[in-house]
Amino acid sequence: MKRDALSEEYYDEVCRVIGDAAVALTEDGHNISRGMIASVLRQTRRKRSDANRDEQKVLEHAIRLIQPD
Repeated sequence: MKRDALSEEYYDEVCRVIGDAAVALTEDGHNISRGMIASVLRQTRRKRSDANRDEQKVLEHAIRLIQPD
């Protein structure tokens, strides 16, 4: 996924989610990588499967942005 595929506001939210994951991992003493952040975001998406659709979309876009196929 490319950055220009998202609106500015939505992109900011996706980056916030990625940043929050990176900060949480660092605070827990992990050396972070794209793969580790993507893994945490996938786990969060699974745990919050009952969350509203917008939250799920942000998590999905964050995963695609941090670790493209």
